[in-house]
Amino acid sequence: MVKLFKKESQVEKLAKEHVEIVHQSVHKLKTVLAYFYVGDFEKLDKEVVELSKLEHDADEIRRMMELEFYHGAFLPFDREDRIALAELVDSVSDMAEETAYSICLSRLNFPKKGEKDFQKFVDVICETVSMLTQCIEKLDVDLGESIAKAHQVEYLEDEADAMERKIIKTLYKLYRDEKIDLLTLLELKNITIKLGTIVDRAENASDRALIIAAKRRG
Repeated sequence: MVKLFKKESQVEKLAKEHVEIVHQSVHKLKTVLAYFYVGDFEKLDKEVVELSKLEHDADEIRRMMELEFYHGAFLPFDREDRIALAELVDSVSDMAEETAYSICLSRLNFPKKGEKDFQKFVDVICETVSMLTQCIEKLDVDLGESIAKAHQVEYLEDEADAMERKIIKTLYKLYRDEKIDLLTLLELKNITIKLGTIVDRAENASDRALIIAAKRRG
């Protein structure tokens, strides 16, 4: 029994480390986009490499967690949900990396009219992932607080959806007014959708955390 508790303690520690690195990878997008707005692709490329390293580190920790689960950490009914949670959290950094590479490859001149909306959008995305981080950190110490944070992720996801629709609407207007060309429209729309997917994946992870919390409360 003592050995089991040690395994569980190790997994809980890894889970907190894992979600924190995922959190860092998403926040790195702020710097990536800051260089995107001004067209400094040399510095942008370096930030994308750093983000990719964070995503790789997150993958490594997830694999370590899975090995602990394989060796018996947690009871079977709890183990499945925790493995699923780790994979869902990991998918957040996967999408952050994918988004960063799309930005890196685009080499576009970013339209000034869309900059403020993009900044607000990314702020909400980062806030959502911060809330997910708190949700998971509270999962083993305060179920009520964890549930509250998961609900907050849902509210932020709704806000992000509205921002995503507004940005895409603005991009189409800029295209119709001949302020941007078709390639710019399609590339920026693609990047916007990928940014929105980060929030969707964060909400999926928070939903799994809710399931774990509900089971623990009985």
